[in-house]
Amino acid sequence: GDGGDGKGSKSKKKAQATKPKDDGIDPKLSLDSPEVKFGRMLGGTDQRSRHQAVKMLREYLRARADIGTGSGISELDLMKLWKGLWYTLYMADKVPVQDKLSKILAELMWCLAGTEEDDEYAGQVYLQMEEGDMEEDGVDGDDDDDDMVILDVKKVDGDVENHEMSIDGVEPEESDSEDAIEDEEAEEHDIDEKHCRGAHLVSLYIATFLRTVRREWGNVDKHRIDKFYTAVRLMLSEAYKYMAKRHWNLGIIRLFNDVLYEEALAHTPNGLRYHLIDICVEELAKVNKDAGLPLTEATFLDCLEPFFALAQKAADKNVHRRVMNSVFLKFLSEYSFVSDVAVAEDDEDNVDEKTLIFGQVHVGSVAKFIFEIASDNDTDERFRKALYEMHKSFVRQIRTAGRDVDLNDLDEDYEEDDCCANNACQEGTCNKTEAAENVLADEEQPQESKKSKKKKSKNKDGKSKEEDVPETPKDEPNDEVELV
Repeated sequence: GDGGDGKGSKSKKKAQATKPKDDGIDPKLSLDSPEVKFGRMLGGTDQRSRHQAVKMLREYLRARADIGTGSGISELDLMKLWKGLWYTLYMADKVPVQDKLSKILAELMWCLAGTEEDDEYAGQVYLQMEEGDMEEDGVDGDDDDDDMVILDVKKVDGDVENHEMSIDGVEPEESDSEDAIEDEEAEEHDIDEKHCRGAHLVSLYIATFLRTVRREWGNVDKHRIDKFYTAVRLMLSEAYKYMAKRHWNLGIIRLFNDVLYEEALAHTPNGLRYHLIDICVEELAKVNKDAGLPLTEATFLDCLEPFFALAQKAADKNVHRRVMNSVFLKFLSEYSFVSDVAVAEDDEDNVDEKTLIFGQVHVGSVAKFIFEIASDNDTDERFRKALYEMHKSFVRQIRTAGRDVDLNDLDEDYEEDDCCANNACQEGTCNKTEAAENVLADEEQPQESKKSKKKKSKNKDGKSKEEDVPETPKDEPNDEVELV
């Protein structure tokens, strides 16, 4: 009896051992497919095979993303790709090899880029979609839910009857849970959707990279953290270069900003967020130096919009403090037109630093925008005081430098305003000049000049005589020079 039981147990173990394991691999996926081959090569232990696979990726991505002959690339495909690329970078040794590999991975986005005309149209479409979402928010929500149910019923062929029965039997309290399930199914459907080359596919490439970094961040030790810092820096730099190549198209900027905020800045870990906050102004300045169309104050504020959002209502006060110091203050003290580096005389030591100055970003307009954020109703009450203090710091720096970007010259260069083209700015009749001066009117005017207007001179008889004293004394500093 004991021997029989032993044989039976052995036969059961043998059956369990021969039973195929569920590896989570799609049974329809061929083991000879390019995806499987790339995964093996990128995650393998042979360094030459890994680097060879990265070089082959360029042609593979171009062919897959081609509009005419390619089959398209989905978000799920990119997630699988970054899983292998992550381990390729994880196992790379020596700093020069790591930097070169990070540079190659960041430049792979250009294999997915579209033409300038296509991206310009894509930017316009994205802006229209944003405006449409804002208009339909809270108005057409019921219609959207009904359309989602119809799509789900068509997609699931085998469970149509069960789906209809569940809808009929649902109580009002359970409607939220079913809506959440439908949203999850819609998201899964979107992940499998194929995309051709263009700005949207490039944004998905960046989004899947940030998502992978955020997921694997806890598995990185202190010896390997620097290589991933470099990879994040180079990816952000290439994203800014893409914006510059598309002439700072507002739709492209907002598309990339939404990806940056939703995939990294709005979530933990803080280490990734801190790094992006620390390098954003520096990398933007490097790209602006070589850009064909330099940044103005409007496009500058658009590019840094995600960081202004953190300054306004970040959940973590440490993140807010980091933004104030590493974005606002760094721009003011190192990269602005009124910084000490920009005002200092040309020297061999600061030539490289001066090339990174935002020479066409009006600092007064940035200060005004910070003031508007501080006084906005949606701003967190904890951060109002710090934002007002930062506005005052901008004002004091402008007054100390005694200059700012001349908006009149920019208007004449781009011929955007007829009054500026007719030298109306020099006569002091331009509305834009008056608006720029009003930004700092209250802060820039010394208190002594305010008091001097109220002084009354006295004649020999001791009587007051107001008409003899000019409204602005001759020895008063020239406000026009300070406000330019």
